[in-house]
Amino acid sequence: MKNQPIIVKFLAVLGVLGLVALIATGFVATQIRTVADRGGQINATSMQAALDVANANGALQRQHAALEWLLITLGADVDAQASKEITDARAVFDNSMTQAANLVPAQADALNQLRQRGDAAFDASCAKAEQMGNASTTLAGNEAAQTEFNQNCASVFPPLAQDLRAERDQLTQLATTQLDAVQRGAAYTMWTSLIGIVLALAAVAIGSYFAIAAWVSNPLTRLRDAMARLSGGDLAAEVPEMGRKDEVGQMAGAVMVFKQAGLEKQRVEEEARRTAATAEAERAQAAAAREQAAAMLAKVVESLADGLERLSVGDLMFRIDQQFSDEYEKLRTDFNKAVATLQQTMQQIAANAQGVRASAGEITQSSDDLARRTEQQAASLEETAAALEEITATVRKSSEGANEARGVVNEAKLDAERSGLVVGETVTAMGGIEESSKKISNIIGVIDEIAFQTNLLALNAGVEAARAGDAGRGFAVVATEVRALAQRSADAAKEIKTLINASGAQVQVGVRLVNETGQALTRIVEQVARLNVLVTDIAGSAQEQATGLAEVNSAVNQMDQVTQQNAAMVEESTAASHSLAAEADELA
Repeated sequence: MKNQPIIVKFLAVLGVLGLVALIATGFVATQIRTVADRGGQINATSMQAALDVANANGALQRQHAALEWLLITLGADVDAQASKEITDARAVFDNSMTQAANLVPAQADALNQLRQRGDAAFDASCAKAEQMGNASTTLAGNEAAQTEFNQNCASVFPPLAQDLRAERDQLTQLATTQLDAVQRGAAYTMWTSLIGIVLALAAVAIGSYFAIAAWVSNPLTRLRDAMARLSGGDLAAEVPEMGRKDEVGQMAGAVMVFKQAGLEKQRVEEEARRTAATAEAERAQAAAAREQAAAMLAKVVESLADGLERLSVGDLMFRIDQQFSDEYEKLRTDFNKAVATLQQTMQQIAANAQGVRASAGEITQSSDDLARRTEQQAASLEETAAALEEITATVRKSSEGANEARGVVNEAKLDAERSGLVVGETVTAMGGIEESSKKISNIIGVIDEIAFQTNLLALNAGVEAARAGDAGRGFAVVATEVRALAQRSADAAKEIKTLINASGAQVQVGVRLVNETGQALTRIVEQVARLNVLVTDIAGSAQEQATGLAEVNSAVNQMDQVTQQNAAMVEESTAASHSLAAEADELA
């Protein structure tokens, strides 16, 4: 680890800490998983068995209630439903008790005995009462079955239900005891694991302290002492940790460079003192040479200034005749050549200026004539563009009017089509009303039949009440009222049927009128469609004419713009020719 980077050393320490933490976390997670599995196993056995016993007790109570319902009701459907409820509840009772016995083998004998007692209650004690209830079709039969139930069956259920509740409580207490034991074991495991983790982390922390001190802190302290001696001027001090390949070794290398730089500085200072005297002598010689060169430069500048002054007043005959030193002689020769070349150029410019002046006069005359003709053409094109603009506006208005007419016709067509749709929907609705009237008539006929049958039933009930004598007198009054009500229902049904028939006739008349209206609207839609085609053709022609005139107008406007631009260019050319003529006069 000595030659590894410091970050690797710290990562190694952190890796050990992380490994210890990971191992501790895995151990704790395993213990928690074990506790959770044991708790889930308890919930899946003892607690589930308690729930199964509670479900079995509920199923037993449903059997009891269904049997009582069977004994107090009349009718085959009700008896069949009660018998089915007894059978279903018994199946739930047997399945729940069997499942509970399988989950808790230690309580299997007690659970099986309770199941057998529940089955025996219906197979022996209550079987006769159930058979009598199924066979009974009269109140007397039900009373006999109830007597059998009260004598031999009713007393079986309370002690059995109490024993089931006691067994459920016992299973619940067993599950609670097991869960408490699991929780105590989990708490002990958690505390033991926590103490072990704390001790392991403390040991790793102590080891990390000594490792960091040996790998980093102590070498840095030795290197700091060496740097203090070097900064104090002791360049003979040894630099420690030079053989290391980590950051400490790199710092030692940097300190060594600092030491070598100090030694080099001492050598340079000594050499500088030796060369100071030689530099002073050379400086005196250079000062004398600079004074001589400055005198020659002043002479050259004075001669060039005199020549430039003569050139500024137009004297192209001036030349520098005085000789310069070798380093400035080429400057004098180049100045004299430049002045001679400038003299020849100015003579040639004066000769060419005469020809330019003559050509500029001709260009000026031609430009003036072209400007006048261009202005006349621009005025004519402007008048033509204005006339075409008026024609285009007129045709555009015609096209817009045709488009507006086409829009109005389209709206009229759409309105007519919508009216036709409304009429069609009205016809459909009237047909639906007619069909509904027929159905209502049929329903009223059924109501009339029901009233007739009710009247007959009330009559039969009155006859039976009369046979019963005083005991059926109240029922006879009710039968009379029912018969009167049935008669009124029949009379009302006949009146409603008469009204419905009259309404059906009126609906048929309405359907005929609406059909005629729909046919008239259809003809209107066809005529509007033909009118729409004609207006569309007119609008298309007007639009094409407007488009053509717009293109012609655009072309004329472009010609007008080009002519205006040409006129402006001619004016600029005329002004340029006049300016050229004036400059030629000045050059001449």
